[in-house]
Amino acid sequence: MLKRRILRVFLISLIVLLFIAFGMTMLVIENVQRSFEIEKQNYGRMVEQISNLYSQRMNSVAESYSLWSELYAYTKNPDRGFEEAYLDIDHFEKYGIDFVAVYNLDNFVYADGNDERILRYLKGLDVKDLKNRFHEYDLPKSFNFPIEYFVYSICKSSDVRREDPVGFFVVGNTYDLSDFFELRKLANSDVKFSETLPNIDSKILNFAKPLKNSSNVTIGYLNFTAAFSNYNYLIGNIIVTVVLFSAVFVIFMSYIAAYLSANLIRPFNKIVYSIENGTVDNIEQYTQRADEIGELSRTVKAYLNQREEINVYLKELESKNSSLRRLNEEVRMLLEKDQLTGLLTRFVFNSQIERLYVSSLADSMPLSLIMLDIDDFKKINDTHGHLKGDDVLRRVGSVILKNTRMSDFPIRMGGEEILILLPQTELNGAFAIAERIRRKVEEEFHGDVVNVTISLGVTQLNGNDTIESLLKRVDDAVYMSKKNGKNQTTII
Repeated sequence: MLKRRILRVFLISLIVLLFIAFGMTMLVIENVQRSFEIEKQNYGRMVEQISNLYSQRMNSVAESYSLWSELYAYTKNPDRGFEEAYLDIDHFEKYGIDFVAVYNLDNFVYADGNDERILRYLKGLDVKDLKNRFHEYDLPKSFNFPIEYFVYSICKSSDVRREDPVGFFVVGNTYDLSDFFELRKLANSDVKFSETLPNIDSKILNFAKPLKNSSNVTIGYLNFTAAFSNYNYLIGNIIVTVVLFSAVFVIFMSYIAAYLSANLIRPFNKIVYSIENGTVDNIEQYTQRADEIGELSRTVKAYLNQREEINVYLKELESKNSSLRRLNEEVRMLLEKDQLTGLLTRFVFNSQIERLYVSSLADSMPLSLIMLDIDDFKKINDTHGHLKGDDVLRRVGSVILKNTRMSDFPIRMGGEEILILLPQTELNGAFAIAERIRRKVEEEFHGDVVNVTISLGVTQLNGNDTIESLLKRVDDAVYMSKKNGKNQTTII
């Protein structure tokens, strides 16, 4: 049988290739291990530098503040006004500092931070021990992550050798997820904290930085890990391996190709020709064979006899698919476009508002909203009829479409209430657009039997907003425009 002959040839080829592959693999493994050790050493030095630089901001602040004459005077004579003006933690957060503390030579004086636990910790420090500290880590019992702090003697600005201190200035950071995220970006590595030295996969670059307390005891480790990426070194080894394997592969495949061409490829080519041209003449000579070629030939012959029926079915299916696509497009247009005003529908608002909200906050891009309401619209409907009301809505929608940009989303929310989403637009720009629309609407109905005006509200997304609070604020702005006399724009 053809299958047995092909299998025998491939088994012989496989055995030879396996012996060659084993030798080449051992060579590549040795080179990869050597490269990994070099990369691991470089990685450790790089991560150590990044970790030290991350703490440098706190060190610089502590050093400069401790020589500040105003702090020197405060330490000797504590003053509440100075604490509020210069020692409030809000002044230090931009430097990555989570807590500050001041001590005189005998007692605790002041502390501020973003966590009551750290304040209790600072009040419990022994002042006598502070003079022997400079850069420390600690892991208080109630904390899941370590704290890091710097201690500097408080001296006059002229006492750069710090020979006559009046107290101590402490600044520090309470590590949390944001710190690990920042270190992860800086080092392009995964960063975790553990109290014990972790077990790391030998195939991963890793560096464990020990964190020591004032007693020089390791309280935990900052663990940096990254994938091994020394590609340049590996490429050379891989190229050599590929070239050698290619040469061996070509030799064996030349033999296999000659064998398959005579016993398999030529019959297959004729079968393929018959399939492409829809004829069974070239297949007939193989249908009597007792091997796989004969079985395939008989199957193809049966297929060709049914292909015409299949082609008819496919044409009918394509026609139905085209009709379905057209129907889907018509439904989408009905959902997205208001037929009366030409504005977008609430369907578009529901599908776009969350995307615009998330992308604007993530990319720090402005997003402004304009909401408008036609003044006394119910009175227009009651006095002049719904046909006139529809005409007013249509003409107001036309004015809005002419005075907004392609990137804006003018949406009819329902009735006479219209909302315009303005991506990448500051508050002043949105106000200018709102005022232009208000004036154009007033001009559109000048001299008409109905004097139509609109009241508008404008607001801009800020970092603390939810979608609900943003919509409520712009709605409140419209309400204020109505309350203050209508036909005006209010900014909140």
